[in-house]
Amino acid sequence: MQTQTDIEKTGRPIALVLGAAGFIGRRVAREMERNGFAVRGIGHGNWQAEERQRWGLSAWFDADITLESLRQAADGERIAAVLHCAGSGAVSFSYAQPMQDYQRSVDSTLAMLEFVRCRGDAAPRVVMASSAAVYGDQGDIDIDESAVRSPISPYGFHKMTAETLCDSYSRFFGVTASSVRLFSVYGEGLRKQLLWDALNKFKRNEFSFFGTGHELRDWIHVDDAARLLAAAATAEQPRFAVYNGGHEKATTREVLTALAGLALASGEVNFSGETHTGNPHRLTASCFRARQLLGWTPQVALAQGLRRYVDWYSDMAREPRFEGRL
Repeated sequence: MQTQTDIEKTGRPIALVLGAAGFIGRRVAREMERNGFAVRGIGHGNWQAEERQRWGLSAWFDADITLESLRQAADGERIAAVLHCAGSGAVSFSYAQPMQDYQRSVDSTLAMLEFVRCRGDAAPRVVMASSAAVYGDQGDIDIDESAVRSPISPYGFHKMTAETLCDSYSRFFGVTASSVRLFSVYGEGLRKQLLWDALNKFKRNEFSFFGTGHELRDWIHVDDAARLLAAAATAEQPRFAVYNGGHEKATTREVLTALAGLALASGEVNFSGETHTGNPHRLTASCFRARQLLGWTPQVALAQGLRRYVDWYSDMAREPRFEGRL
């Protein structure tokens, strides 16, 4: 494991962001830097110094998330916050590679918690980016944090296990921890999942999608998700806290129809009617707790976020190497 630059002694509090090169992690790193932290990132990716610094990182450690790598990243200094944004982030991956998904979600969380426990009185606050997948299918309601967790996918079970570890370390070892259950996160830079697949299909004049089109989701732009995670790392709150992260509710048909219009696609979106395991009919949130306790307010409307995503995709398409990166 090697750093790509020396860490400057700025006197600012230090935050560790796990998975800092990822879609959510890099936004969290930038948000923590804006909040006055010196941010050190751990994860995988060969970042050049200029790009890393653009996302707010003062140091980058290309490594698996283990107890040893966390200790090396801390370098004997006091850490104010650890934000866990690593993991597969996909239900499909948990079916294809359940062991790897478990390791990425659960083993990394255990290493983080043990690292924090061993720091004693100097222990930082832990924030884990969890998922609405822990709820499973709750029916036609907006889910609040008191709902019984009932995941219906390996991904959801692994996130639930990681949350339970956070609760355990909080109860028995005094670790302060927050779990942020993010709903449907989207935004510029996401090169997988529904929006990415849809724009690639539109480019090929394909308009048929899996599902019914009536699946209702709670959409949250990645910048708002990052602000929520950063707020959970910095605000006064209980020793162990759980927050939902969602913003605007819309069906897959509504989102894809709007996306097609923004992309000036020529066809009409249609659906196969098939469904699959691990895909609830409705997954929407009550976010009152995050608004009340953290003072968090989402800022990116769904229509604005979809426009930004289409603009980003269009810019990518104009780059010479775009096709090779699909």
